Amino acid sequence: MSNTTVKKSASPKTMAELVELMGDKLTPFQQGDVVDVSVLATSKDSISVDVSGLATGVIPEKEFSVQAGKVKVGDKLRAYVLMPENDRGYVVLSLKRAEKERLWNMLEQRNDTGEIVQVRVVQANKGGLVAELNDMQGFIPVSQLAFHHYPRVGGDRMKIQQKLAELIGQTLSVKIISYDKASNKIIFSEKAAGDLDLEERAKSFEVGQRVDAKITGIVDFGLFVDLGEIEGLIHISQISWHRINNLRDHFSVGQEIEAEIISIEGGRISLSMKKLLPDPWQSEVKDLSVGQKVTGQISKVTPYGAFVRISYNLEGMLHLSHPTEDEQASASVKEGDEREFQIVSIEPELRKIALKLTDDTAKKDS
Repeated sequence: MSNTTVKKSASPKTMAELVELMGDKLTPFQQGDVVDVSVLATSKDSISVDVSGLATGVIPEKEFSVQAGKVKVGDKLRAYVLMPENDRGYVVLSLKRAEKERLWNMLEQRNDTGEIVQVRVVQANKGGLVAELNDMQGFIPVSQLAFHHYPRVGGDRMKIQQKLAELIGQTLSVKIISYDKASNKIIFSEKAAGDLDLEERAKSFEVGQRVDAKITGIVDFGLFVDLGEIEGLIHISQISWHRINNLRDHFSVGQEIEAEIISIEGGRISLSMKKLLPDPWQSEVKDLSVGQKVTGQISKVTPYGAFVRISYNLEGMLHLSHPTEDEQASASVKEGDEREFQIVSIEPELRKIALKLTDDTAKKDS
């Protein structure tokens, strides 16, 4: 800071006090500091301020905050130092950046305490919602929406966006689950904020309870069902002991089903249909043993192996990296092929059967 700048200031401090305060610094201010200022004059283009009694500063119009229009002479403000000294000897400051720093500090505190905040939805896209917290924007992914706001329109991304657009203008209760000041990114979660009303309703149910339910929505990953007082979800993995690729081929909205509650987390209830049915896998696998030869059909080939249908209820895995007398024989399997395999291992608790091609099969392919 030059002597000229110090003389311009309305500072009551002596030069000795100023030197002691500054220490080895050339200026008492650095870029990025947030300082106290007092308004000296205002105009349409700028605001002149006294900076902590040490220098005169200027806030250009582009650095005004939303509240700048209400500022008057004598007001005390907090401002962010953009430039310690310009070519005219003034400190260049920003109200907008100071407000942003204040908001980030507030955001950090609320994230640390897990506080629920209110945000306003301003935009919808295929992946979720853009929401405002004061003057900051964050994102609510579809996966972080509350149960009652989840778009139950299947995998059609355009329909998902249209459904989400219905929430524009609404205020949602959310928690901050992540933020990155450097990239200016904030992720909110409505799901993490919970719903006290839903949590209270969920208390009338218990894990292990059998319930009658009506399907209210079908999505790629499961079925939403009405339990009377609350909705629940049956994940696709809990619907049948057999693999189901398209739920819409087997179920319809309004269909009544029976299920068992397998978990209750806050106001979220998860159910299972297959728990009410005997596991045919466990019954049939008792007739198999390690080393036994079986005939099976390749049902699906993946980069790491092939699924083998041994029977309607049993499926094994042929790991293509499993050593055989001819590695090329393993790599040549095709979907629909019927082969002879040998059982390498059986893990009933994981419902897994590991297979390898028999030596005879491998030799025929070589």
